[in-house]
Amino acid sequence: MKINLDIIAEELSAFSPRRAGRKKADTAIRNLQGVGLYHPQTSLSPEICYAAAADSITDTFCCPSDITLVVIGAADECLLDSADAEILILDGGKAQCTFSHIFNALNSVFLKYQAIDAQLSSAVMKNAPLQEILKIGEAFFGNPLILFDKNYCILGEADPRLEKLELVCDKWSDSLMLSIDTVNAIKTSPEYRRASASADVCFVSEEYFAYNTLFAPVKGSGSPLTMAVMETDCPLTQVHRQLAVYFSGILRLALGRNHLSSGHSLRFEDFLKELLYDTQIEQAVIDRYLLAMDWKNGDNYLLVTFQTNRFDKINSIYNNICVNIEKQIPESFAFYFEDNLLAVINLDRARMSKTDAVHMLSIFLREGLFHAGISYIFFDFSTFSSYYKQTLGALEMGEKYSPHEWCYDFEDYVLHYFMHYGTSRIDGRHLCHPGVVQLYVYDLKNKTNLLETLKTYLECGENAVQTAQNLYIHRNTLYQRLKKINSIIHTNLDNANIRLFIMMSYTFVDLLGLSPVES
Repeated sequence: MKINLDIIAEELSAFSPRRAGRKKADTAIRNLQGVGLYHPQTSLSPEICYAAAADSITDTFCCPSDITLVVIGAADECLLDSADAEILILDGGKAQCTFSHIFNALNSVFLKYQAIDAQLSSAVMKNAPLQEILKIGEAFFGNPLILFDKNYCILGEADPRLEKLELVCDKWSDSLMLSIDTVNAIKTSPEYRRASASADVCFVSEEYFAYNTLFAPVKGSGSPLTMAVMETDCPLTQVHRQLAVYFSGILRLALGRNHLSSGHSLRFEDFLKELLYDTQIEQAVIDRYLLAMDWKNGDNYLLVTFQTNRFDKINSIYNNICVNIEKQIPESFAFYFEDNLLAVINLDRARMSKTDAVHMLSIFLREGLFHAGISYIFFDFSTFSSYYKQTLGALEMGEKYSPHEWCYDFEDYVLHYFMHYGTSRIDGRHLCHPGVVQLYVYDLKNKTNLLETLKTYLECGENAVQTAQNLYIHRNTLYQRLKKINSIIHTNLDNANIRLFIMMSYTFVDLLGLSPVES
């Protein structure tokens, strides 16, 4: 954070600050790091703000050039006006303050801004939520702070103090946004038009907007974003422009770490996390979020959870990996949740099979940094959390029974999982073998009876003659049905464990009063 005499003068306004020296207009280039006592015989640094007592400023005083000096006390300003330096005079105002009192106040300014800078830097490094960083900014400016996207939708939450703000609801995302009239009022203000040409900070007065507001572009974020500081509690000053430039840079770093620059939607990520927390969301709202991604609720999806370990727990690498996953696999969306990396893949939009998707992810897995749990294929986001639990179950069972492997498909470990936990953690319908679900959906769409055919075939010990008799169909008809079943479920019925779990899936449906798919 660049601290200069403008900031110091505003912070110490109680001490009647006055500017002197020839460089009165150059303070914005300064980047002062701390305060020290002025001694003419020592080597002076342009990054230090030096403090000198007023009684040391006499006719023989020769101010070194290109330094920053704070004179404490009632000094002769005529002796300082011609100095080739940046000078601020603090005489204590009406209060008769001692040199040490004002010096300590001066030092406190640096401590305050350094603490804020450290707090913000820490928040960015830890990938703190956007709202948490904005809360720090509100304490920083002493006013509400909002981040808008290119359509002036609010990224985060609207501050209750901004009651005069005219907001409408975006029909696609249910997010609050400025009304068209309000946006037009902002963009027609003279300073906004001047500032937009140079992508600079601009001040919009209450004449054009509900509040006096500083608008600062968040440069380099990839998607046009705007930070707004609205005057409700503390008057906005010229110094706040400098602070707005600094804070917009912090937001740029934070959003860059959240890979917004790659087109990653923070709003869609928050939506998925709400589903993982089992928040009940109406189907119409789910459809709107998916529509923003050009996805449909009925598409086939796959969820992969990457379990990190050792140094991989450092969040700073998470976003780069998410970006790489999204670049590697078309129609994928990657984000981190509970110290894991999650990737949702729209198989239909990507025109790939589950096997193809896993193969494309193998480059990340073979490096030995991750273990991966893979869910069943699913097509209903209202059940998203169940498939996340499947990936965690696959990881747990896989590491227990096959620790030498790196990729665990829940379909291969569902029987192990059921023997450990039954249906206590995952709804029984989401433990059903995928083949049972696929046949159920096919029967609904095509008015067929393949689900019952497979059940009878397995109950008869794969005896075709007995199965045909029990179903009252010709043996050739049975063979045609079995061929169709095999083309749908792609499952090896010669595997005893697979046959066992398919029959258990039928039991889940019958005993628990479920259907393989939620209505």
